[in-house]
Amino acid sequence: MITNVQVAMRYADVAALYDDFSYSMNAGFLVIRPSSQTRQLYMIIRHLTNSKRVNDQSALNKAVTIMKRRQKKKRELRVKVLDTERFINGAVYFEKHGNKFLNISYSCRLTHKSNCPLVVHNNWIASKEAKIYRFREHLLWLYDGENQYYSSETRKYLTYANPASALTSSARNVTEIELSDLKTALVIGRFLNRAVILPKFHCMISHVQCILNTVIHIKTFDSIFSGSYRESSFLQHPKVPNSVKQGVKNCRHVLHAYQHSKAHLSGGDILRLFSEFRDKVLDLGNLRQVKVHLDDTSVDFEIITQLKKAFRRSCDRQWGCFS
Repeated sequence: MITNVQVAMRYADVAALYDDFSYSMNAGFLVIRPSSQTRQLYMIIRHLTNSKRVNDQSALNKAVTIMKRRQKKKRELRVKVLDTERFINGAVYFEKHGNKFLNISYSCRLTHKSNCPLVVHNNWIASKEAKIYRFREHLLWLYDGENQYYSSETRKYLTYANPASALTSSARNVTEIELSDLKTALVIGRFLNRAVILPKFHCMISHVQCILNTVIHIKTFDSIFSGSYRESSFLQHPKVPNSVKQGVKNCRHVLHAYQHSKAHLSGGDILRLFSEFRDKVLDLGNLRQVKVHLDDTSVDFEIITQLKKAFRRSCDRQWGCFS
């Protein structure tokens, strides 16, 4: 089968993914033909990046412009743009196309559509941690790692819900309420030695769902809680064992008595309520009325300190912390 790349390279020295949010060729995904023109191109790029504060993408596009000006009497550098429907940058795929959760390419694998993306460049988001988290949420990450991030048969989990129906019209900041619930879940997970499977969040208003990188700074969060949580799509990942997917225990009734008034549970209460369960995943339901009381013991103080450090507000592109 002749691919889009092969077609583009028939008449090109360089074929690049087009970054239409910056109106330029993307230096993160491109195909290069070995030729005197491309060698010269990269010599100019190296000069630009070494002598000036120019990033690789700016240097690539500037170098192409320089070569086209110089080569009026010689064979010009031939540049093509890859099919913009099949080679897509992160801003288009995740933002413009509105792929907040499971992605187009996942459904395409099921339907075998011919116009599905071949490449999604995970750019327009800052930090390696945020890129990995976003790919995991969209089932575009398969690396299991030495700790068997997906495939462990022995690790245990808990999950909970962020129901829109639990959000009142008087709530001034829906996100702060849900982040408070996340802190509760993380503390419960710490006492039970269970990783927390995230719910979907609501971005400021109850009917708009979003994922964690929309509301907090993932790199800061991962510096404390990496390995202690899983993305909301975790149980749909093909590498997660069926024993985990089918081993969800509904424990919402355990907390039912606490749902009508604020309940402050101690670490001992948590162990008393849940330590008897051996199921792979405990579904705790709505944690809105449940809070964990932490005292001045060394273990509790460590958790309090970690929670203060881990939560910094940010935006979906993760360009800095807001608080």
